[in-house]
Amino acid sequence: MEGTVLSGTNNLFTLLGEDGQRRLCGIKGKRIKEIEGSYNSLAAGDLVDFEVDAHDPLRGLILRMKPRRNVFGRFNEKGQASQAIAANVDLVACVVSPKLPPFRPRFVDRVAVLAEAARVPLLIILNKIDLGLSEDDEDRLAEYQDLGYEVLTASASTGEGIEELREELEGKTTVFVGQSGVGKSSLLNAIEPGSGRRTGEVSEKFSRGRHTTTMSELLLLADGRTRIADTPGFRRLALRGIEADSLVAYFPELARLVPACAYGLSCTHSHETGCAIRVALEAGEIHPDRYESYLRIRGELESSIGYEKPKGRSRPSVRPGRVTEDDE
Repeated sequence: MEGTVLSGTNNLFTLLGEDGQRRLCGIKGKRIKEIEGSYNSLAAGDLVDFEVDAHDPLRGLILRMKPRRNVFGRFNEKGQASQAIAANVDLVACVVSPKLPPFRPRFVDRVAVLAEAARVPLLIILNKIDLGLSEDDEDRLAEYQDLGYEVLTASASTGEGIEELREELEGKTTVFVGQSGVGKSSLLNAIEPGSGRRTGEVSEKFSRGRHTTTMSELLLLADGRTRIADTPGFRRLALRGIEADSLVAYFPELARLVPACAYGLSCTHSHETGCAIRVALEAGEIHPDRYESYLRIRGELESSIGYEKPKGRSRPSVRPGRVTEDDE
């Protein structure tokens, strides 16, 4: 029988079977050979084949994972392995807030790169719009729109923008990503009244939220067509698995300038004479914070274990690869 992974922990997963029944299932053989070496076995949204327990119709064993259409994930620094957050999604929704916690564009930049890597459209949701928005943050959101990313503003507490958001998500499988405290669970409660997602308060001293969602969980909305993967709040998003020289392709405003660079795809865009990206930066055609995000992520990729710098090329070192507080 085929099933969809709704949630899971410690190799026990809740599946929604094609018969509409939810079951708790383990993995036959304790591993999924298709994804050996990953931090987690399966992710919310994965499709699997399973068999029902002969003695308990509400339990079963997962036999195999079906090929993924896509996967949205990150690099788990603790486990030193790739971690799938959600699979087979139609949309990545990056939830941010203007205050408590503050708007952090570099976190959005990292989500944007991961969405580009998964080849999934990105939606930026500014929750808590009732708290007000600074002119600088408003300009940054406009910059994202100019780059082709859709931006919606909403307030889970006042209801502003909720209907528009509900329409945007209708019929899609969307993964909600954001830092702790931005209000992902509150938005889900507003979108689907009665969903009962736990919410938490934000520490004003540290401008950080407390984790209320402890694992990714695929929620099925009442319309029967819309699915949302709610995820734990991420303080940091580490990236791996992207060739450093290819990173520029994940920044739309930089990618279009690469053909004009003196060294083309071999250009690091950090110091070379004749780099079209640096010329555009100096001319004010590229936002300096976006360029800074590119340099930081590139430095992280180049300093990661196992990365080998191409021979015959000299360059100054860029920023260290560890994800810092500034990247939140």
